[in-house]
Amino acid sequence: MLQSRTVTVPLASSKKAPRQSRLGNYQVIAPIARGGTSGVYLAEHQLTGERVALKVIDPFYADHRDVVDRMLAERDISARVAHPNLMSIHAADRTAGGVPYLVMEFLDGENLGALFERGHLEAAAIIAIGAQVAAALAALHAVGVVHCDVKPDNILLLYQDDSLCVKVIDYGVARLLDEPHTRDGTIAGTPSYMPPEQWHGEPTPKSDVYALACMLYELLVGDQPFHGTLPQLMVAHHDKLPDRVAAHRRDVPEALDRLIARSLAKDPDFRPTMADVAEVLADLAGGSIALDATG
Repeated sequence: MLQSRTVTVPLASSKKAPRQSRLGNYQVIAPIARGGTSGVYLAEHQLTGERVALKVIDPFYADHRDVVDRMLAERDISARVAHPNLMSIHAADRTAGGVPYLVMEFLDGENLGALFERGHLEAAAIIAIGAQVAAALAALHAVGVVHCDVKPDNILLLYQDDSLCVKVIDYGVARLLDEPHTRDGTIAGTPSYMPPEQWHGEPTPKSDVYALACMLYELLVGDQPFHGTLPQLMVAHHDKLPDRVAAHRRDVPEALDRLIARSLAKDPDFRPTMADVAEVLADLAGGSIALDATG
C-alpha cells in the first residue's frame, strides 16, 4: 500500500486543538497543521515561555504500535544530527492518557509549497533554497538517514532580517540505512517525487537526490515532471524522462540544468551524491539568499 503524505494546512482550516489544553509543561495555544495520524500545535512552556510545536498522535492511533513507533523514531533521527537547515525535535513524551507526542522546534515561517502556488520564483531564489535543502539532506545522509519525502510542502522558509533560512521538516517516513527494507508491500513517500527504487520499498540516499531534482524541476518549470494516476506515475518514474529544464526556462544556468538531468537518472548509480549536489548549488548560489516571488 502506498502512503502519500498529507500537506501542511493553513491555521484557519486546521482542526481544533486537543481536548487537553496542557500537555506536560506546555500550554497549547493553537493548531498549526494536520497529518494523516497526528496534529501539530503551537504551545508555550509554562515556566520559561519558550514556544514550541507539539506533534500529537490522534487518540485513535495511540494503540497502533507501528504508528507510535514511527513517530517516536522521529526523535531518534533528529538526535543523530544537528544542522541549521534541519528541524530539531527536543523530546518525546506521553499525555496523562498515554497519547504520545513530540516537542519540536517552533518554526515561524512559510511553506515553500504555498509560496510556489502564489507565483513565479526567480531562478536565483530557487538555487539558494535548493543549496540549503541539499546541505541539510547531505547532513542526514552522513549519519545514515534517508528523508524519503523531499517536496515543497516539507520545506519551510524562515525570514530573518534580510536573509532566508530554509528548514527541512517531517521525518515521518524517514529511513535508517541499516533498517531492513519493507517486506509487506508498504511504500512510503509522495508519488510525484519518488524514484524507481523507492516504488519498490528500497530507498537510498540517492532517492533523496532524485526527489530534490523533481522539486527543483517543479519550482523552475512551474509544473511537476510527471502527472497521472498512481499507476501512470509509477510507469513514468520508471521509464520516462521529462524535458530538460533549459527547454522551458532561459534563465537557468547550464550547470543547474545538467545537475537536475543527472539527478533524475533512473539508475541511482548515475546520480550524484547529495554532497555533490549541495556543492554545485552552493557555487551557483554564490552566497546569495535573496528571495523574490512575484505573481
